Amino acid sequence: MVVKAADETGGRGWVLEVHSPQGAPVQNAAHLHQTWVETFEILQGSSVYVLNGDERTLNTGESVVLPARVPHIHPRNTGTGEMVYRQTNDFGATTPEVVTEVLSALATLNGLTREGRVGARGLPKNPLQFVATGRIYTKHGTYDAAFPVPIQKALVAIFGPLVEALGYHGIYDRFVH
Repeated sequence: MVVKAADETGGRGWVLEVHSPQGAPVQNAAHLHQTWVETFEILQGSSVYVLNGDERTLNTGESVVLPARVPHIHPRNTGTGEMVYRQTNDFGATTPEVVTEVLSALATLNGLTREGRVGARGLPKNPLQFVATGRIYTKHGTYDAAFPVPIQKALVAIFGPLVEALGYHGIYDRFVH
């Protein structure tokens, strides 16, 4: 759930509240942001997250700041019952249009997940959808930590316009509320 969007953060980022049921799969692959700083506060439950390859734990009342340019995986529920966290992203600049576009891409990725079109690593199963989704994220400095950034930039530049012409997009209006 979006607690604060571009309007409430001065265009610098967002605040989300995420509810994760017991046994929920990882919601994203290891990734990094060129300029964003993410803060996660565990409101309820216990979790693990990964920072620069090291798995660490967080429990109710604890928080962590994930700095820019460091590979990480967001907290996932490791306890019994629901885990709830608050995620605050600071993009490092006032960019309300970027905040809105990335939130729309996240909403789309969540929608694709609900439809069963996203795999265990939190990425689209269809390679064409993967490129369309990656096009939005790389445009705004977010990269999959498993692949060199220059390769991701090149693939998106080469194949992004093609997959869009084929009807694949990083944002679908049906998932954006």
